[in-house]
Amino acid sequence: MSTIRLAIEGPLARITLDRPDVLNAGNAEWVRDLGEVVARLERATDVRVVVLGGAGRAFCTGVDLDALASGAFGLDDFVAWEDAMVAIERMDRLFVAGINGHCLGGGLQLALVCDYRLASDAARLGLPAVKECLIPSMALYRLPRLIGAARARELILLGEPIDAPTAERYGLVNRVVPAAAFERELETLAQKLLALPPASVRASKLLTARAFDLDFDAFRREMQAHFKVCLDSEDHRAAMQAMRERPRGSSANKEPSRGVRPTVGRRSPAIDISRVVRPTVGRRSPAKAPRRQI
Repeated sequence: MSTIRLAIEGPLARITLDRPDVLNAGNAEWVRDLGEVVARLERATDVRVVVLGGAGRAFCTGVDLDALASGAFGLDDFVAWEDAMVAIERMDRLFVAGINGHCLGGGLQLALVCDYRLASDAARLGLPAVKECLIPSMALYRLPRLIGAARARELILLGEPIDAPTAERYGLVNRVVPAAAFERELETLAQKLLALPPASVRASKLLTARAFDLDFDAFRREMQAHFKVCLDSEDHRAAMQAMRERPRGSSANKEPSRGVRPTVGRRSPAIDISRVVRPTVGRRSPAKAPRRQI
């Protein structure tokens, strides 16, 4: 693969969109590489977290317009791109979009199928398809569910990009961090996700993805089935064993000590009322001696 890099380090995989000279825009070869990367990840059963990012100063700016204009990119390529994104969305791994810069068109669509979107404060996000007499594929379905219909229509119909703080306010990205701290924050996030029990992560991803598609009772039945899987899992038993092995008095349900003993249930010390100063409200103050004039 020459347009996308895949590195697997045990349970962590890193995908790097690697066409920095065109801000990681996708041509037909790039789409084929994306499909190959997804297929490899599906076979790599030990991988639990995937970090997706872009080389250079962009995440991804969507379709390569030169390839589109020349006829070298067509409907089959758009369909294959969407196929890869659906596979990412349905895979039982956690995908993190590390949005380091421009994230436009198909790039934002790719970020939408990830489970967490971390953005640099230098990033700009948008869906300009309408300006090219195109539509933003299944972002038309995903975006209203993520940020609501009104803001989704704003992004889709105007086709104007927004900055990262606005994207965070809209709920389009989970968190915005300073550009200088972006790589460090991305790595910290990946390690936090890796520390989570795989069974509960798989169930939670699957069920939240279906939250808008099932009625309440059908969803509850599925939830209870997955709840049982979690309760019966080695992950849960290991978590409970770790809980039992905690030092006494260090239960996760207790508030951390602040060095002050609680007063609930303790008797206050007796007060000697003879020492209490009586209030002066309503009492006349003693007359003061007149000041001598000199």
